[in-house]
Amino acid sequence: MKHRSFKLNPCRRESGFSLIEVLVALLVLSIGLLGLAALQAQGLRFNHDAYVRTQATNLAYDIVDRMRVNNTALAAYTAGPAPPFVCDPTDPSVAMDLECWYDGLARALPGGTGVIAANATANFYDVTVQWIDRTPRDFGGAVRAPRTAADCALVAGRFWNGTNCLVQQTWTVWP
Repeated sequence: MKHRSFKLNPCRRESGFSLIEVLVALLVLSIGLLGLAALQAQGLRFNHDAYVRTQATNLAYDIVDRMRVNNTALAAYTAGPAPPFVCDPTDPSVAMDLECWYDGLARALPGGTGVIAANATANFYDVTVQWIDRTPRDFGGAVRAPRTAADCALVAGRFWNGTNCLVQQTWTVWP
């Protein structure tokens, strides 16, 4: 019986992947997945910011509609009630409108407050809603903990109150 001996052929090329190629491919894949995770986190943050702004807008339009319905007592809307706010939707008075509005602000927005100011000379009212910006990053993506006045000044519509960055929006109402 004849045995064949396997001889190495120096001209024969290797086929398949080397370990280094596999590691480089895994590195590229992991960097891509980290990028996708960061993109998802940014999307969630912006989604939450949009949600809070939508809540603020809905609450502002709520009090504006209440003011338009009860336009004979517009001046009474500039006096804010003192906490605790007890909302009774069956009471159609201005005081209860304000109680329900302030209660809604406190429940829907982080640190939510509001002010209604009258401009007697121009005959309009400004409805201002503000809340604490709980976003831990600025719009450049850099981590900012704790937030500072400089961080807050980077974005329009925000201001520093000494301890927090507040977001403020104002709507104008003409009777």
